[in-house]
Amino acid sequence: MVHNPILARFPALLSLGRLFAPTRPDLHTAYLHPERLPAFVRNCPSAMRFLDLVGPLPWNQFPERNLLRNWGQTTIPHAAFSATCLLKLNENLVSMDDVRCYLIEHPAFIWLLGFPLVRSAQSPWGFDPSASLPTQRHFTRLLRVMPNLGPEFLLEQSARLLLVHFTSLGIRAGECISLDTKHILAWVKENNPKAYVANRFDKTCQPPGDPDCKLGCKRRHNQRTSKQEWHPTPTSEPLPADLIQVGEFYWAVNDN
Repeated sequence: MVHNPILARFPALLSLGRLFAPTRPDLHTAYLHPERLPAFVRNCPSAMRFLDLVGPLPWNQFPERNLLRNWGQTTIPHAAFSATCLLKLNENLVSMDDVRCYLIEHPAFIWLLGFPLVRSAQSPWGFDPSASLPTQRHFTRLLRVMPNLGPEFLLEQSARLLLVHFTSLGIRAGECISLDTKHILAWVKENNPKAYVANRFDKTCQPPGDPDCKLGCKRRHNQRTSKQEWHPTPTSEPLPADLIQVGEFYWAVNDN
């Protein structure tokens, strides 16, 4: 018994027990106590950077669905999927297939986000990253069927944290706002480049499909009329004679 090295394995067994604990800490608890995270999570800069971003949200109050119900397949927590969607936006990932590949390449996220783990003795992390994730098809299905209650909760809590931060800076709500606008194209054939329309962008000829829309220019740039050499910079007139202005016009909805 003196030569049995089993005692030396106790720390590893305890670490494995924490890895596959029935309830892993939510993102907010992990944010408050990062020292309790497994070493491979703490040593992943991407995971810790994302934890600093979303950890202040009260994930411990997230309106989770019943995880004990038999849904016919492995139950994916809506909190884990919601955090994955935030990760998708933060990392500029295009599709759910890209998200899945990213998570497989960064197994720390799989543990941190709370996906159900599939044990694997061959994996250095103790679980199989690919088997622990939903398929790309299941990811897309969750995006369609998940209730709005969870995303609405995260949006409200994000706004609350922003207001608290503004208050700490001495900024009262309503004194600082941010707006973004985008043109809304009118549903008229004049905006269809494949349709032949005489006087397509003549503002005196109102499109019959929308009597309230207005003509606007989205962008304008200069274009040469020939492929000749550029003229030397003129000393009096600002533009050479062979340059014309080309604009991108649309009939858009008047939202005034």
